[in-house]
Amino acid sequence: MRKKILIIVLSIIIVFLTVVLLFSKYVTSHHIKIKEYAIIDKKLPSNYHGLKIVHISDILYGKSTSMDDVKKMVEKINKLNPDIVVFTGDLFSKYVKPSEKELNTLKNYLSSIDAKYEKFAIIGDNDKEFKDQFYNTISDSFTILDNESTLIYIDGDTPIRITGLNNIKKEEIFNKEENFYTILLLHKPDEIEKVKNKYDVALSGHSIGGQIKIPFYGPLIKLDGAKKYTSGRYEYNDTILFVNDGIGSQNTNMRINNNPKINFYRFYQK
Repeated sequence: MRKKILIIVLSIIIVFLTVVLLFSKYVTSHHIKIKEYAIIDKKLPSNYHGLKIVHISDILYGKSTSMDDVKKMVEKINKLNPDIVVFTGDLFSKYVKPSEKELNTLKNYLSSIDAKYEKFAIIGDNDKEFKDQFYNTISDSFTILDNESTLIYIDGDTPIRITGLNNIKKEEIFNKEENFYTILLLHKPDEIEKVKNKYDVALSGHSIGGQIKIPFYGPLIKLDGAKKYTSGRYEYNDTILFVNDGIGSQNTNMRINNNPKINFYRFYQK
């Protein structure tokens, strides 16, 4: 009798795990959600009150992310009518080499992302293995900030600064004297503790949100560079840090209890 009960229990567990894995692979991993945040900061210049920024990261095309997923991502972004769109790296998966046809289709989809003012991108660690393809695919539609900083003027003479940093050692090239409201684009979130300049908001990715999230425990897979900051909103010194869960997957070909995310920020002065 006990043996029969044990067999039944084990069968139920196997069926349950099989259902969870199949659901994660074919549903969760492709159901992109919008995660909205309000950023209320009295330091924000008044002409940027109501600014809308969409943040995407870690598309990792070709692993769990299909071209249909990219299409759905673009459609969701455009429905948000963003002022600015930022991409914090890893367009490609290091395990997949896209064909020329796929690169051209990706390029067309990324070009169709609408932003009222600007679109910015930084390169991720995986993209460095496909650097030429990354630049050819994304540079026509996004301004790539390769350890660079730029000013944005919207409805007035007071700008905000967008800084893209993929090498902490090169941060010293930035002007530290100009006191602008600054948004930092950083691929690996843990590197926020290494930066020396002042940033009001930092947007990062890389973590995939831990890829597998266990109820009451949290992220299971913590990548180097995202072991401390894995998902959501944090504060470090005077910087508000947001970690985007990404669109694709890093090692396994699925996300478990962890939908792909598009982050949507609304900025308010007070």
